[in-house]
Amino acid sequence: MRKILLASTALVAFGTVAANAADVTISGATDWHYINYDNTSNSGAQNGSYIDMDQDVDFKFSTTTDSGLTLTMGVGLDETGNTDDQYFDIAGDFGTIRLSDDLEGLADSAMDESVADNMTTLAPGLGMHGADLNGNTIMYTLPSMSGLTLKLHHQDAGVSTKGDNTAFLAEYSTDISGGSVKAQYISSATDDTGASGNQTGTESTSMGIRFALSDFQVTASQHKKSINTSAYEYKNDVLDVKYTGIEGISISAFTLSGGDEKNTSYDFNQSAASITYTIASGLTASVSMTDSEVTTSAGVKSNDDATVLNIKATF
Repeated sequence: MRKILLASTALVAFGTVAANAADVTISGATDWHYINYDNTSNSGAQNGSYIDMDQDVDFKFSTTTDSGLTLTMGVGLDETGNTDDQYFDIAGDFGTIRLSDDLEGLADSAMDESVADNMTTLAPGLGMHGADLNGNTIMYTLPSMSGLTLKLHHQDAGVSTKGDNTAFLAEYSTDISGGSVKAQYISSATDDTGASGNQTGTESTSMGIRFALSDFQVTASQHKKSINTSAYEYKNDVLDVKYTGIEGISISAFTLSGGDEKNTSYDFNQSAASITYTIASGLTASVSMTDSEVTTSAGVKSNDDATVLNIKATF
């Protein structure tokens, strides 16, 4: 009886919200992976296979005020029932202001979405780009001007540290004969914590260009990251190719080469290939294979290989 009462109360509450919102959208996704890998950089029982599954449900409420402002509130729930992102947008002729704790800053917009994205954590090599902070974010997006988009964000690291993050993005896109082109630049800086002698802050940049012509998409990008102690200065060069000319099938290939410009002995290379089949609208299956090789500053080499089966559904 108590469960019925709680359920009824929730439905009534949701119905009240929906009735007062101009637009309500509910979407979801489930992402299942079977991963088999051989990681020579690790010891013990850290090689083998495992299954990973992620689910996400997103609620979005949007309305337009009498003065013409568009207000959007979003919240997401992960597979454990916890909120994994929350945001509030205020949009108008001035652009868009986003207040959020969704942990997705401008670095997550970098053009490096390769077929190996779900497998890079298996490799002990370089990060693809400077990471966003795990903190609340305020982001401002200017109105698009003839294909040019400008964004700025600030992420607060909290009261116990001064290690906040500030980032800037400039992106230009335009149509060309038979396709489109997009160029992007991102600059990101995380401050030192403020503790005496602390220099853990980082500076990061990402640059990329993408050509989409007929059934081909080619993306080239470069990512740099350095720490304020000058202990390292990582650089990655990335090339990603995608082909969609076969009905229901997408084929991707990816290569990354990186190193530490402060220590030329350190070297990192990764390549991957993937094929994705659309089973039905909103349902895909893919197989991806990746190979990574790392040479440490001491000259020690290790190899990581992984094969991933992915089933993904969106609702």
